[in-house]
Amino acid sequence: MKTPGIFLGATGVWLPERVPITWAVERGSLDPATAERYGILSVPIAGELPAPEMALRASRQALERGGQDPTALSLLLYVSTWYQGPHGWCPQYYVQRHTGSGQATAAEVRQGCMGLFSACELAAAHLLAAPEHEAALLTSADNYNAPMLDRWRSSPHSLLGDGGCALLLTRRTGFARLEAINARTLPQFEERHRGSAPLFPPEATLGTKVDFETTKRQWFAGSDVKPRELEATMSQALLDVVGKTLREAELELSQVTRVLFVNWSEERVRQRAAVPLGLPMSRLAWDYGRTVGHVGASDQVLALDHLLLSGALNAGDSLLLLGTGPGANIACMAVRILHRPTWADAGAPP
Repeated sequence: MKTPGIFLGATGVWLPERVPITWAVERGSLDPATAERYGILSVPIAGELPAPEMALRASRQALERGGQDPTALSLLLYVSTWYQGPHGWCPQYYVQRHTGSGQATAAEVRQGCMGLFSACELAAAHLLAAPEHEAALLTSADNYNAPMLDRWRSSPHSLLGDGGCALLLTRRTGFARLEAINARTLPQFEERHRGSAPLFPPEATLGTKVDFETTKRQWFAGSDVKPRELEATMSQALLDVVGKTLREAELELSQVTRVLFVNWSEERVRQRAAVPLGLPMSRLAWDYGRTVGHVGASDQVLALDHLLLSGALNAGDSLLLLGTGPGANIACMAVRILHRPTWADAGAPP
């Protein structure tokens, strides 16, 4: 989908203190060989700070940086991958209330690690639909401290970090322009993340632990799909989505400054993104991603914010943001930097 006249007004980030992976190894949470193979250096851990509070802090920063009147927002989308608070409670209204965002349409998006791409696609369509729709705020946050989940082992190749991000989309000019966004769903793989587990009762009501490695083994054992076939299908879908997005953005891959992907292990990032695209790891944002690990749906916005603050992006640079998640889903968005925002001149983040 081409997105004419849609701009990025600002990013917002809130990350707690980062804990070195050596800490997890020393306490027996992660074996040394796995830690070395993954290549992740540290992950942020939020303790008891609620995810919606992290989303709120990131949202306030994005609104302030973008000079956006929160009452003029026409849409607020909250992206989550993990549980956010009390039963039956909606976190998007917490952010809406405490940012003073009026009575804009607000909704939660749950689509795993690529939820922010779905939110961005929805928000772009919303802004294009009516001239009175001025701006949309997208935010995401997760705190993975929970007895049902082990941030070090529950998801292979994913060392889970806590944190929040926000992205302001606007019809007014911004520091960057959203050129195009596309997504592809491969529903034939929906069983990959449920294995042999029944759909009822919901596992969340049973208190069982998240174990995606076991789920994946169960699926392969009962499926005709082989691992290489899965990888090939996923890689081709990624190439298709990237190709369509580049054409709509009138870009060649050689013109793309950096590719921002999921902060998985080094071998998984290389296998799922660098190799299919024929790019060296230096063209991705792995050098930053390995310092925060996999922060739910926030990875790509965190990397964008970091590259802006560190001075690695300048006017004329083009980016591809790539996401993937359960479903299986793959998404891509093309962004062109128009100018360095004034708030980025504060320097690199700690």
